[in-house]
Amino acid sequence: MPKRKNVVIALGTYALCVALACFLWTRPILLTGCYVIISIFAFIRWHTASDFLFYFVAFVLGPVGELCATVFGAWTYAQPFYFIPTWLPLLWGIAILVVKNMSEALLSNPEISKSSR
Repeated sequence: MPKRKNVVIALGTYALCVALACFLWTRPILLTGCYVIISIFAFIRWHTASDFLFYFVAFVLGPVGELCATVFGAWTYAQPFYFIPTWLPLLWGIAILVVKNMSEALLSNPEISKSSR
């Protein structure tokens, strides 16, 4: 049951982040604050050394890739700070924690593990 709870929490976090981005993208400071709060709660829930490492790597490398794409004209953001929004690094960090912890919860399920062999 705790594994199922982890999947539900991860999916809820994902849904919340998507909803916030949809409704608050025009208010980047407020959206950044919301993502800071979600990041804190995510670290309270998921706080292993690998969680911190994954978050930090995604926090840095995700926006670097986005920055390269925006500088070269692949796309643009409506209200960027320096080609990318202030909230984007936080979203990358949260996203990787959601994916990491959801996949760990699903892969630790014996029924799923058996079917992948």
